[in-house]
Amino acid sequence: MKISPNICLLFIIILYGCAEYTPRPKAYPKITFPERGNETQTPACPFSLDIPIYSTFKNIDDPDNSCWYNVDYTPFNATLHLSYIPIEGPGDLDSLTEDAYRMVFKPHLQIAEEIIEREINDPVKNLTGMIYDLEGKTATPLNFFISDGKSHFLRGSFYFNAKTNRDSILPIYNFINKDIMHTIESIQFKN
Repeated sequence: MKISPNICLLFIIILYGCAEYTPRPKAYPKITFPERGNETQTPACPFSLDIPIYSTFKNIDDPDNSCWYNVDYTPFNATLHLSYIPIEGPGDLDSLTEDAYRMVFKPHLQIAEEIIEREINDPVKNLTGMIYDLEGKTATPLNFFISDGKSHFLRGSFYFNAKTNRDSILPIYNFINKDIMHTIESIQFKN
């Protein structure tokens, strides 16, 4: 029996086609980060702060909360929500601190893999507060509050405005996180 060359070629292709297949991992788009730089924002409220030049500072249109702002990180579809609340009485600071703590722990305790608390203590500006880093599949990877302990309290929470995969978004978050830390360090309350 004579085997045709076409059948031999088909047989060889089948043998090599049965080799182990290794799929390629999904790729994520290349990220081009904007140039770093800061600009000072001085709203009609008793505080000022620096924000990145690639972001926008917007007042939230709410008559009851005229000193609530968003810092929109437009290239990354992310927002830092800022809520300024004046301290008016002796128990206000404790209440505001407890509210900030509850807003971090109550909704995220079961979801977050870990919540890391970092203290803010700036004796030069007489400011104290707390930064909460939330690890895992949480809606917000960072929350903070800062206060002078007498008259001013500012709370912030950072969100990506779309559902994200923590692994894919981590380089973007690390980039923005450095700018958020600068924003926190730049906060000054007016007397």
